[in-house]
Amino acid sequence: SNPKSLMLRAHCQTSGWSLTEQDPMNNITRTCIEALASVMGGTQSLHTNAFDEAITLPTNFSAKIARDTQLFLQNESKICQLIDPLGGSFYIEKLTDELVKKARKIITNVEENGGMTKLIELGVPKYKIEKAAIKRQAQIDSKSILIVGLNSFENKIKSNVEILDINNLKVQKSQLEKIIKIKKKRNGKKVAKALNNITLACKSNNRNLLDLCITA
Repeated sequence: SNPKSLMLRAHCQTSGWSLTEQDPMNNITRTCIEALASVMGGTQSLHTNAFDEAITLPTNFSAKIARDTQLFLQNESKICQLIDPLGGSFYIEKLTDELVKKARKIITNVEENGGMTKLIELGVPKYKIEKAAIKRQAQIDSKSILIVGLNSFENKIKSNVEILDINNLKVQKSQLEKIIKIKKKRNGKKVAKALNNITLACKSNNRNLLDLCITA
């Protein structure tokens, strides 16, 4: 009912779940395929995972490869020059229809059982996630689902990947120092006014909250 709700950007992120610690360089290919799928689906914004994210936070080296994957798709594949690369594929439309039906069934079930908050209190989402994880693990163990480098085509030579080591105490100390410095330097009256503008906007429901949050 609110026209502002139509101002939507479709953002996609490649799967961190599909990445493997075993033979991590394979994750570059996985991420590229997933990124290609999102572009072909018409995403307007994209995040590509780094190949080492199944192990640790990305290094500058792995983050650059993830970023360059987007650049290759954007500038070398010419895929972005087409409105619908899949040309109204019947198969994709069928998959989309199935996904919508399954989603509606879940949403209806949630609403009929008192809403998401109630179900979280009962532990239903946690149970469903665990059930899906057990089923998936059983498929991997039985090799009914093949994952290259994990349960098929295993590499006997262990990959030596540079790991990003972060000193959490050092990060915490520098962040606290930064916050204290900002609080000392900033104008208290302007802070109070900026925060109050956000409160008023929430009550009036006719202002751009993102713009006000950036100002604050």
